Amino acid sequence: MRIFTITFLFIFLVSCSNGDSPLISSNAKDDLRDSDPITSVQSFSVTGDYNGNLWKSEWTSHVYEALIDQNSALLDNEISTYDLSLINCENYNTFSRENKMKFWALFMASFSHYESSYNPNERYWESSLGKYSEGLFQLSTTDSNYYTFCNVDSSNILNPKENIQCAVAILDVQIDGSTRRESGRLFPNSYFYWSVLTRSSSKSKVINYFKNRVKQKLPACS
Repeated sequence: MRIFTITFLFIFLVSCSNGDSPLISSNAKDDLRDSDPITSVQSFSVTGDYNGNLWKSEWTSHVYEALIDQNSALLDNEISTYDLSLINCENYNTFSRENKMKFWALFMASFSHYESSYNPNERYWESSLGKYSEGLFQLSTTDSNYYTFCNVDSSNILNPKENIQCAVAILDVQIDGSTRRESGRLFPNSYFYWSVLTRSSSKSKVINYFKNRVKQKLPACS
């Protein structure tokens, strides 16, 4: 009877401990869901340089949700140490999963600033492509044909949540690399999707934007 009681108490204490302590597991999606990362990872907003436009905290939450829903490899792939050094975050590859989620939210906010000035209704006619680039990340409705988790069409592409969901999927492909494209590159040597991450003039702006905010928004980088 005594052995049974001790065993029961041990199991009870362990189960209570697991329930009270939100953990971020390396098994990704299910464990992240169980740990309620939307509340355990602090959302944030950043002010832009154009007329004080704001990257909203809810958009950061949408990035977190997309990373989880897509079981995104962004949380697992190694990032180029050269690119990380450019933005003063050399130790990213040793981050906890929570800090990686924060990193991607800040990085995406940094280049969205130069894509749309944080205007979710921004539309730009790409005459060379014969279609619009639209929303926070200047996406196209045809992206749904090429990227898993891109479900944008003319009715929802300006919706920040849908736009962000698709942008995370595209960035995942960029970081994953291919036989023709080096993996782990935040700033690819050759054009992939967003020109602001490859053109020297615009890339430097994204780098500076991130660096100017990283100490406050992501102190784990330093």
